[in-house]
Amino acid sequence: MAAAGGGLGDDPELAALRDALAAVGATAPRLVYRKELHKFDLDANQRRLLIPCKGADDGDASALTAFLTADEVDRVHEAYGFPYPKAKLDDRWSFFYRPRGQGIVVPVYDRHGRRFDMGLKKIESNRGYRFFGAEWMRFVRTNQLQEAMAAVAEEEGRKRKLEAEVWAFRSAELRPEFQAEGGGGDQHPDGVLGVAILVKTSERSLRLRGRRSARVPTRRKWGQPSPLNSFLLA
Repeated sequence: MAAAGGGLGDDPELAALRDALAAVGATAPRLVYRKELHKFDLDANQRRLLIPCKGADDGDASALTAFLTADEVDRVHEAYGFPYPKAKLDDRWSFFYRPRGQGIVVPVYDRHGRRFDMGLKKIESNRGYRFFGAEWMRFVRTNQLQEAMAAVAEEEGRKRKLEAEVWAFRSAELRPEFQAEGGGGDQHPDGVLGVAILVKTSERSLRLRGRRSARVPTRRKWGQPSPLNSFLLA
């Protein structure tokens, strides 16, 4: 098994997260998605982080899909279908039948190693995964993301954005607590799915006369002391 936190590098600001993952015997996290955060991601009425799956084979979210087991894919996929047992359907309608996924519970960690148990589901209507529930909003509040987004928006020129990275890992030690969620099924030898969501600021790509300028590679970790985010929790 790869060392826990190996995929996160040696950033000293992620030491608490690496310690938390090591404590549960996690595999090395793998970056599976990156996106700009929008206001609707932080909306208390919607209570979810949207991961779009547009394009063939889930598009940019293909790495997240590939990380899931076949059983997890079935359980997170909320597809259109009839709410009746398949055996009761006429054969002519069986093509349209697909079971409705109930979603799974996923332990999610922030950069400080704090844990949030969120739901994960894939919604067919808008072709996207979503981390959802009260625990996502607790993540938003604990990391002061609404305040962070407001601070970024107030910057002169608005050249920066708030960005979330989704890192996936496995942990056999988390299995007992989550085994009741959806039954056994296709268990991964390295254990259940876990996620770390890292929020940071990065330079926004600019468009000048129809041309897109090169993205400035420097990113600021959200939580790093600066005039912009000095109010964030330690």
